[in-house]
Amino acid sequence: MQKFLRAWIPAPWDELIVVEDGPQRSMAIEDGRQRPIHHFSWAEITEDPDVIDPATFSRRDSAIKMYGFWAAVRAGADVVIALDDDCFPSGLPESFIAAHLASLSQRTRWVPSIDESPTRGLPYFDHGTLPGAVANMGLWQGVADYDAPQTLVLHRSGNLRHSFNPPAGNRLMHPQQYWPFCAMNIAFRRELAPLMYMPKMGEGSPYRRFDDIWCGVILQRCCRHLGLLLAAGEPHIQHIRASDALINLEKEAPGIRANEDFWKVIEATPLDPAKRATPLTCAEAVATHLTSASRNEDRLTRNMTLLGYLAEEGTRMQNWCKMFRNAGWE
Repeated sequence: MQKFLRAWIPAPWDELIVVEDGPQRSMAIEDGRQRPIHHFSWAEITEDPDVIDPATFSRRDSAIKMYGFWAAVRAGADVVIALDDDCFPSGLPESFIAAHLASLSQRTRWVPSIDESPTRGLPYFDHGTLPGAVANMGLWQGVADYDAPQTLVLHRSGNLRHSFNPPAGNRLMHPQQYWPFCAMNIAFRRELAPLMYMPKMGEGSPYRRFDDIWCGVILQRCCRHLGLLLAAGEPHIQHIRASDALINLEKEAPGIRANEDFWKVIEATPLDPAKRATPLTCAEAVATHLTSASRNEDRLTRNMTLLGYLAEEGTRMQNWCKMFRNAGWE
């Protein structure tokens, strides 16, 4: 952790939040600059009077970072940037922050048909403007974000390389398509926080390693309804740790099966276009639908583990939403 913090010392963020996945804080956190540092573990989450049920937050899984999202917006953050502790700068930390903020800023409505090529028909003077994305997924150099089966296939074929180099640039993602949302390097605007819900994984859950993927499904479904834009691409980080593919295979197996149905459940969430909607009201609608789907989706009876999980997730997500309601969000 200290190596990670030292690497990011030059980054010009205003406050630093560290969420440690363990019973107690086990280290002293110093980043070498005079700025507020907030350090949390399971103990602080349990003691937080604003947390309705600590079981809402994952343990023994990266999804525990969701508490950091809550702590950041409660502290007044306008933009939240989240990094896993095996993500290091691939360039200047100052440029990393600037690139995330740029992805959340206005961009041109007109773009070339081919990246970096001024194709015929592109206006010369007025390209129009679009509002910025409300969330951005930065990509990773080095170790790519493959699941265990794909990693093993690449290993057997001799094509597994820990030198992944994503393309340059940043693009808006099509709102009618789903895409895997990896949360090891993300930024989002404050108003989106209720939708940054990560379904419980790890200890006490049948699933692992799908927290950010399923968060992304919920996020994408609701942003489509709200007319909000999502982006992916730069800034890149250097992802340095490759986890054991065989261990990951055991962790991922139940989720790989459930993933085939989870997105369809979220897609079926009834969101009324005639009603005024916010990220919080959409999150509440998803929470209600998860509970309903666990009772009414006949196709889910083929996966009783998922059926029970959805019922529990409906309750956990409702508690997450109530935390924002109690804080005055609408």
